[in-house]
Amino acid sequence: MKDFFVNLTLARWIILLSLLSSIGLGYYGYTLHARRVGLEDALSGEVRRVALDTRNKARRFTVLQKQSEREGLEGQSDPVSYIRRIAASSDVKLGDTTVDPPSEAENIKGVLDTRYSIKPSSRDRGFPRLNIANFLYKLESESRRMRVTRVSMEPEAKSTKPELVLDNDSWRWEAEVTSRTKIEAPPAPVKKP
Repeated sequence: MKDFFVNLTLARWIILLSLLSSIGLGYYGYTLHARRVGLEDALSGEVRRVALDTRNKARRFTVLQKQSEREGLEGQSDPVSYIRRIAASSDVKLGDTTVDPPSEAENIKGVLDTRYSIKPSSRDRGFPRLNIANFLYKLESESRRMRVTRVSMEPEAKSTKPELVLDNDSWRWEAEVTSRTKIEAPPAPVKKP
């Protein structure tokens, strides 16, 4: 072995070091190549999954956006705010109203009925029939999904003769509004081919 190193010239040393370096670089290049191929395989599957997931979520968003536009609440996301806004408007002039917490029921398959009970906040004060009728009309006319399903009215004066009701046009009232929305199933996810 000593003879081997004694007979090495500068050119042979350079060749030997180049050979050892090329073996090391070849191994390092192979490991980098294997890692790159593994990442490409993982990425190709992941990109496909993310693309399908994004497409499914975009379709779901479109369905929900169309459903929101059909509701017709004029930008109001909360029906209680919608009801109170109509009651306080300058056309109606009923002032503050009390809206009981909604009750929900699925009476028809795929359709959700939400009922809101509405009363004036001041129970000792009566309101003109014209204002009450205008309120109920505007609830239905400004929203496609709200319908007045029950109205209860009684004269403010307890001992009023029927013929005198027209003179004292002040009424206590309660109403129930039903909001009907379609329960839409989310679109079926697209399966991988």
